[in-house]
Amino acid sequence: MPDRIRVLFAIGSLDGGGSERQIINILRHLDRSQFEPHLYLVRRVGEFLSEVPDDVPVTAFDDVSTTGGMYLPGKIRRAQIAHFASVLADLRIDVVYDRTPHMTLIAGPACQQSGLPNISTVVSNPAHDLRDNIGRFRWLKFRVLKRAYRNDHRVIANSEPLANACRKFYDLKPEQVAVLSNGFDFDQISELAAHQIDLQDHANETFHIVTAGRLEECKGIDILLDALNELVNVRGLTNIALSIAGRGSCEAQLKQLVDQHCLEAAVRFVGFRSNPYPLIQSADLFCLTSRYEGMPNVLVEAMSLGVPILSTDCPEGPRDILLDGSLGTLVPHLDTQAIADGIERAMKPDPARGAHAAKAKESVVARFSIGPTTRSLEELLTLAARRNQ
Repeated sequence: MPDRIRVLFAIGSLDGGGSERQIINILRHLDRSQFEPHLYLVRRVGEFLSEVPDDVPVTAFDDVSTTGGMYLPGKIRRAQIAHFASVLADLRIDVVYDRTPHMTLIAGPACQQSGLPNISTVVSNPAHDLRDNIGRFRWLKFRVLKRAYRNDHRVIANSEPLANACRKFYDLKPEQVAVLSNGFDFDQISELAAHQIDLQDHANETFHIVTAGRLEECKGIDILLDALNELVNVRGLTNIALSIAGRGSCEAQLKQLVDQHCLEAAVRFVGFRSNPYPLIQSADLFCLTSRYEGMPNVLVEAMSLGVPILSTDCPEGPRDILLDGSLGTLVPHLDTQAIADGIERAMKPDPARGAHAAKAKESVVARFSIGPTTRSLEELLTLAARRNQ
């Protein structure tokens, strides 16, 4: 093994998302005196490509892909595994870190073939991921993932409830799953939040709600729109504006729902923003109404900006971050009326709200700062690489 440990970080692409942002954060803060980072992508695309540090070489499968010709089930994945294994050999990698199950389906078998240690990070409940995000041949992919995780040096989950879900779903040994929260560069978030943003369409008396994330069913933005319909069209609270940041396959469906509820004057879709922090900081309330989560990064980011929070108590995630609701409003999962009630309460003056938000900010900065979380990851990477000597 060379003086510095060679780590191959692997993810499908650098499209805008929580896992992609986490990879960038890790690459920026990894100790270069101990580690030599490399990055592997299946597709060399994404808004965060420009944020990869200059000293991190990037290799992508689609740069060399020659998978044309007759389609055969599994052909592309076999080519991806072979390419990944060749990269491991060419770069003389010591340890692999992969993120998301799509990447583990490639990195796991390649590491097994190459005899290299792998650390995989799971970011959401595996049962939900397999059902909603894994595509065709789920039973086969489940078997591949189960074998990959069982052969990993460690499986990282970003919360204890998620770690328990992984142990149960993939029948993993308790000690094999490590809990390591996502890390955040709060100084950078604060600096980016200071950028100017145009909010001309919000009158001063308007209560501004923001939500942000992938526009997919799992994020439950339709539930938030149903709650907004209750507030505006049933309770008559017309001084509300909702900004929705993000993009995804449900965007057209969500816009149709806005039309059905006659909420065009109250809702705006602002698209994906590589810097969402000025928008989040402008909010009177940040809402998260997901059907399920792992560790919702945007919740931590909003709290770090001093924004009051309302979140549904969905499995694995918000309850831990909000410390059982002591740092924000936690309402029952999938309960439209409870969401509407929580928003209406938040619209009423509360002298203690500022102090409450300040306490939430102090808590997340203490628990989730990028420095300590990266040092913990470095320890896991070092142990894995030494084990393979």
